[in-house]
Amino acid sequence: MNANYDVIIIGGGAAGFFTAINIAENNSKLKIAILERGKEVLSKVRVSGGGRCNVTHACFIPNELVKFYPRGEKELKGPFHQFCSGDTIEWFERH
Repeated sequence: MNANYDVIIIGGGAAGFFTAINIAENNSKLKIAILERGKEVLSKVRVSGGGRCNVTHACFIPNELVKFYPRGEKELKGPFHQFCSGDTIEWFERH
């Protein structure tokens, strides 16, 4: 196996795949590797839901959306203003 990659993403969860797809779309010549320590990639995605892992629910106001993430509310305000629920839904519709 050739181990020369331009980008290495640590974590084969939803964020890792989202990142890899966006990088590949913006620069298709880059070689990307996703490293996951678990047995399967995307394993948590299959069992997620119940609000906290689901950012596609009907809350489209960033200041309200962050309240679903009490441990990261402060840190997520900025990112949610740049890429919120509607953007996530649109992204999944395109892919």
